Amino acid sequence: MKEKDSESKIKDDKTDNSFIFSNENVNIGRQPEFDYLKTLAIIILIASHLNVGYSYCYLYKTLEDVEALISAATFMFLMGMGMKYSRHHEIKHFVSRGITLLTLAQFFNFLRDTLPNLIAFWRTGDKVFISRALLIIRGDILTFAGYSHLFLALLKKIKLSDIDILIISIIMNLIVYPLSMIMKSPNNFLLSQILGYFIFTNAESYFPLCGHFVFVAFGNWLGGIYQKISNKDKFYNRIFIVCFPTVIIYQYFRKNNKIPLLPEYNSYEHYCLSPGPDAIHRLMAHMMFLSIFYKIDKMLGKTPYLVKHFGKNLNQYYMLTYIIIMQSSTFLISTKGEKFTSEMKNLDLLAAAITASSWFLIEMNDKYIHFTIT
Repeated sequence: MKEKDSESKIKDDKTDNSFIFSNENVNIGRQPEFDYLKTLAIIILIASHLNVGYSYCYLYKTLEDVEALISAATFMFLMGMGMKYSRHHEIKHFVSRGITLLTLAQFFNFLRDTLPNLIAFWRTGDKVFISRALLIIRGDILTFAGYSHLFLALLKKIKLSDIDILIISIIMNLIVYPLSMIMKSPNNFLLSQILGYFIFTNAESYFPLCGHFVFVAFGNWLGGIYQKISNKDKFYNRIFIVCFPTVIIYQYFRKNNKIPLLPEYNSYEHYCLSPGPDAIHRLMAHMMFLSIFYKIDKMLGKTPYLVKHFGKNLNQYYMLTYIIIMQSSTFLISTKGEKFTSEMKNLDLLAAAITASSWFLIEMNDKYIHFTIT
């Protein structure tokens, strides 16, 4: 009898309450914590873009330290996770998706940079707007996403596993910052920009593939594991215990100390390259926030409408808000000769207005046009 009870107890211990992972894909479907993280990321990016377009944004200054954790790298990490949750895993889909994203990136750059600057040149005759119109070839996050899909298709074509891809991405990340210090950028702007899609140059090289592909690769690898989680409570309890103190301590140390062989905290290079320890820090921050958002969603019992809405329309908000900000900023420069200054204290209200305008356009599209960006 005791032996039977012991066997029963062992069987019970193998339920969700005792084991974190299953042998099967049991954690499928939409993951609410992803939507929370997307919502936080888009709020920070709107504030960041407003700070770029209008010189000063109180919301951005408040969230500046959070941006060191949650930024464009968050989009990349979630893109990698989403690849595992997508219904399409064929190589041809990655190729098709990559080409579509690269095309979309050029259209986005045209609306955000080229069109408003050409109009500004037509109004003023100032040739500085012509040079800014050439930003149609800038390396935006959509460009990065396109090349990431094509590169991933190539790696899958030669039948590399997810862990192999992750190792390659780590090596790429480790070499990109030293390479940027010893390699001189080409004098030709076009050549420098094309090279800047892959390594860091003095052109509009915000998201070089070598520096940021690690976020996609880690998300892709983790996504395969994530689907097998049978006990998210235990999983995220352990994640939070490890990640929270590590993220906070590293953030404090990184901000207040100059670390040899790493760029200055929250500098252009820090943002664009995320070398080694900084990449690990951001990935751990992503996991920490996912654990927090999982707990919040469980406590609420229902994912708020706005969280689901932002999660579903992440790309739309990114593109629409950025286009509105940069077009209006260019218009102001061409008419008033300057951006809004720090005396303009309503920029946070402007951020809300831009977000609301984007919401309206998205709703109208969903009802009448049905143009999709996923």
